[in-house]
Amino acid sequence: MSGSLRSNMLKRFIGLISTLWVVSAVAQDCTTLPTDHQQYLEGMQTGEYRFANDVGPAALSLTENMAYADYISATRALILKRNKRATLLCPLPSVMPTQAQQAQVIDHIAPYQLLHNNQDKGILLIHGLTDSPYIFNTIAQDLYRQGFNVRTLLLPGHGTAADDLRHVTNDDWQRHVRYAIKRTSQDFKHFAIMGFSTGAALATLEIEKHRPSNLQALALVAPATESHNKNSWMAQWVDWLPLMNWLDEDADLDFAKYESFPLAAAALVHNVMVDMMQSDVPADLPILTILSDVDATIDSQATLQLLTRWAKTHRAPLALRLYANNPIELDQRIALTHIDKLDKVIDMSHVGLLIPQHHPYYGEQGAYRHCGSYFADAAAYQTCKSAKQIIFGEHHSTNKAAYTPLARVTFNPDYAGLTKQLSEFLNRHVH
Repeated sequence: MSGSLRSNMLKRFIGLISTLWVVSAVAQDCTTLPTDHQQYLEGMQTGEYRFANDVGPAALSLTENMAYADYISATRALILKRNKRATLLCPLPSVMPTQAQQAQVIDHIAPYQLLHNNQDKGILLIHGLTDSPYIFNTIAQDLYRQGFNVRTLLLPGHGTAADDLRHVTNDDWQRHVRYAIKRTSQDFKHFAIMGFSTGAALATLEIEKHRPSNLQALALVAPATESHNKNSWMAQWVDWLPLMNWLDEDADLDFAKYESFPLAAAALVHNVMVDMMQSDVPADLPILTILSDVDATIDSQATLQLLTRWAKTHRAPLALRLYANNPIELDQRIALTHIDKLDKVIDMSHVGLLIPQHHPYYGEQGAYRHCGSYFADAAAYQTCKSAKQIIFGEHHSTNKAAYTPLARVTFNPDYAGLTKQLSEFLNRHVH
């Protein structure tokens, strides 16, 4: 049998399996799945969406001179092979024209680029751990309308299933970030980088080693500096123990972000955060940081300590947009924008910063409600998902004790203010 014939047969088989998964969902789509309690119960028991199709590698092999369009095509092919829901209908606004008649999951989670008819200025967007480029789908379009050529990157182990994070390495992540930064620096006259969480840390570490001369600004959104779990360093050792593979085993009904969390991922991001806290950035690089003081994922105090250390030697503008209900003392060399009141939200979460309040999926009335605080309690989880009146805030211990049910806020009522400051920062420095 020829190689091309085998390849065609494999593609048809993968397509058949994907179709069967879609049919088995009984007219489900990506917006109805998160609210289906029976799917939640079955997902918790079977872990079906926790694991990828065992077809091909979990990480893409890159070549140094690969065109970005080719990288996107290769990544889409990987997602199509490994993600069981890649072709599930997903009737949400898509950033890019869809290749199918109707938008599918793959159209929202694959990397993309929005290009003008020039190479004047670009921006590279790098998502965080367990996430996908879907987190940028609104802000990418806003930046495009500001005149930026926009690119997103998909980190290895993402866009498929949470278990794939057990089959990638820190080198895989850094190799992709290095490729994307170098490729973007070659394709545009001037550019900026915006990283979210782990993506922010990975970008910073790469810039510390290899800063392109035409990189003119860096935006760090909730950068991964130190975990709130001070025992995260143990993950790299516990992960070696038999049957100790997961910190969280959820139903994974969110098509764009993993809900389950493997120990291996904790070990990977711990390594990144250790390096991040020791990092130095180019002193002449303008930096804007955006974070919440009650972030339940990343210790915001560690981030403030890092910014304070950078400020001692930094010559370029160093700005901070901080969501905090209480006043804060900060090094005067850091230009502070303090947001202390948010509409319909107790406080700001790690995951909500870049999402507008009216987002069709993660917004206040969106299809997805984050009830991860209750994933181990089926009754409480269902109450959170179905409650007509819900409290939104970060899911730290104080809020969880005071409010029931509590949904982790996945949107930002101050999105317009955030994008205004971000646009002014970028337009001031990238030209």
